[in-house]
Amino acid sequence: MTNAMGTKKTFLDAFITFSKVIQEREFKRGVYIGSSLGEYSEVILNQTEVLHTLYLVDSYQLRDHYKNPMNLEQDDSDLLYKKLNEGISDSQDRFKLILDNSDAAINQIEGSLDFVYIDADYSYNGVWSDLCLWFKKVRVGGIIGGHYYKHTEFPGVHQAIEQFFNRFNWKINEEGYGVWWVEKKNLAISFFIPAYNCAKTISESVYSILNKNIEEDDELIIVDDGSTDDTIEIINAISQEYKNIKIIQHIRNRGGAAARNTACTNAKMELLFCLDSDNILAPGSIKALKDFLVNNGADVAAFQEVWYFTEDTSVITNKWVFKDSPSSIADYLSIYNVPGASGNYLFTKDSWFRAGGYPEFAGALDTWGFGFRQLSAGQLVLTMPDSGYFHRQGYDSYWIRDFKKGKTSIIALQIVLPYLPLLDDSDVEYIMSKNGRHKWFNDIPVRPVRVRKSIQGRTDLLHFSEKYWEEYMIRTESTIWKKLRSLKRRIPNGLKIRR
Repeated sequence: MTNAMGTKKTFLDAFITFSKVIQEREFKRGVYIGSSLGEYSEVILNQTEVLHTLYLVDSYQLRDHYKNPMNLEQDDSDLLYKKLNEGISDSQDRFKLILDNSDAAINQIEGSLDFVYIDADYSYNGVWSDLCLWFKKVRVGGIIGGHYYKHTEFPGVHQAIEQFFNRFNWKINEEGYGVWWVEKKNLAISFFIPAYNCAKTISESVYSILNKNIEEDDELIIVDDGSTDDTIEIINAISQEYKNIKIIQHIRNRGGAAARNTACTNAKMELLFCLDSDNILAPGSIKALKDFLVNNGADVAAFQEVWYFTEDTSVITNKWVFKDSPSSIADYLSIYNVPGASGNYLFTKDSWFRAGGYPEFAGALDTWGFGFRQLSAGQLVLTMPDSGYFHRQGYDSYWIRDFKKGKTSIIALQIVLPYLPLLDDSDVEYIMSKNGRHKWFNDIPVRPVRVRKSIQGRTDLLHFSEKYWEEYMIRTESTIWKKLRSLKRRIPNGLKIRR
C-alpha cells in the first residue's frame, strides 16, 4: 500500500489518517481501549488540536489464559506503564489514564464520547464484548474504530466487526494496516402491521404505536391484505392525522406472510418491528427494546413476556415467558413458547433479507417459520428481561383457523426441509416417516426433534459449509430423496424437488 507520495504506507501513516478524521470532525472527547505503550494514542494527541480529552484504558495486569502478544509478565507490564507516562508527558492535561478493565472503565467516564478506538483483546469474543460495551457510549455522528481488521492472525477481529455493523448496512472505512472506523448513525424503525378484516381491533393496535412508541424519524407501514370489512376506511382515516403512515393494499387476500414481506420490502429503515393488527404495545416499550437490540449485537430482540388479554389490557388472562438466554434452533423444535410463535418483535432488515423473508406457503406458521429461518441463518435472537406486550386472544384468530385444518406438521416440515442437514439423522427419519410427518410438530413438547451434535451454536451455523451439505445429501440419498419425492405430492403449493 502506498501513500500520496508514492512511498509505502506504514501503520503510522494509517494512524495519522485516522487522526485527521478526528480533527476534521472536531471531536473533543474520545477513549483508547488498550493503550499499551501509548505510541498510537500519542499520535492521536499530537495530530489533533481540537481533542480536549483522550481517556486511555488499560489494566496493565497479567491475564490468565489470555493469548495476546501484549499480555506480558507483571514486571514487564509495570515497565510498559512507566514508559507510557514518560512518552506522553507533554500531553498530561489532555489525557486521563484509567487503570482498569474495559467493563469497569466505562463507568468511570461521564457523558457521551465522540469516538472510541478498540485495541485490546483481539479475539472474537474480546472485540465483540468491547463493541457491545462501548457502542452505546458514542454519540450519533461519532465513530467507533480500531485496528487489526482483516489481519490474518486475528480473524476474530474481522468477524466481530462485520457481524456487528453489517446488521445496519453501515460502511466500514479502512485506512490501511487494519485501521478501521465506522460512523454511528441514527437508527429509526419501520413499524408494520399486516391487516386483514380487523376493523374491530386495528385502531387500538395502531394508536399503541403512534401515541407512545413512534419517534420522529420512524414510519408505520400498514398492509391491507384484501380486507372486505371497514379496515381500509379506518386506517385511511387515521393516516390523515399522521404524516409518517404508509398504506399499501393487496388487490386480493394473499395471507399474513405476503403482507409482512410486502411491508419489509417497502420499509425505509434498517430496523423493523411487526405488530399484529389485534395486539397492543405497552407505552414507551419500544425505545428500550431498540437499545437492547443495538447495544447487545442482536439481529432480533423480543419482549420476554407475552401478556394475553381479551378486551381489557388491565385484565391479563395468561402469559408466556420466553427464556433469558439466546434462542436456538433446538428451542423451536422442542417447545412452543418461542419468539417466532408470537411474531411480534424487533429485527434488522438485514436479518429479514438473510432469512429469505417470511414463508408465504406457511399460513399461520409464517412467523414461526420466519423465526426458524432467522436462527438457521446464524442470527442472534435475544429476549429483553422484564418486558412484554399485550396479545389478544378469544377471537377466531389466524392461528386457530389454520390449526383446525390439521396440516400444521406437514407445513412445518416444508419449512424445515431446506435445513434437514442441521438435524439429527434419526430425527430426520422420524419427521419424514409416513406416521411422523403428520404429527411431529404437534408432538414436539413430548417428542422434541434434536439438532445435530456438531451444531452447538451460532458460530457453527455461520460456518456450516456447502461441502458438508453436499456430503450429507449423498450419504442420505437412498432414503431421504425417495421420501421427498413421495412427500412433495402431499405438501401444499406443490413443492418442487430437484436433484
